[in-house]
Amino acid sequence: MCDLWSNESVQNIKLLSGYAPEAYLELLAYDCRLMNTAISSGADATLQRLMVDSDDVRSPQALVLSPASTLRIAGAIAREATAYRQTLAAAREAHRMIREAVDDTRLALPKQELAWLDRLGRELDALPDDESALIGAMVDEFGHLFRPDSYGLS
Repeated sequence: MCDLWSNESVQNIKLLSGYAPEAYLELLAYDCRLMNTAISSGADATLQRLMVDSDDVRSPQALVLSPASTLRIAGAIAREATAYRQTLAAAREAHRMIREAVDDTRLALPKQELAWLDRLGRELDALPDDESALIGAMVDEFGHLFRPDSYGLS
């Protein structure tokens, strides 16, 4: 998964082996062949665990995309009934996981990113639990910039 999200940020520049997206795709092909070999030899769970363990506390993105985190976020989503509340639960759970990893010193973030993490937590806490309350507030504040009735928000 981490290879997939990181590749979209690769600039299309010429390297010695070809263009950067081609080089990344080649690395992804190696990883896929390695995983296929691990599967055929029965070592797939070990390889997956090693790949996740070597990466999951190197960045907030890798942490949130790990299998354990994905299951934790899925659980938070499943406990809610509406799409809005599911989205809010997923965001809050992801934030909680990142905060826990930072507090437990498993994940080190630069000071500037810690400030953004704190701000994100405050903003998530400030969101209303009711979707209609959020929509009403957004239409009141930004409704002059678009036609709310075009989106069924009249």
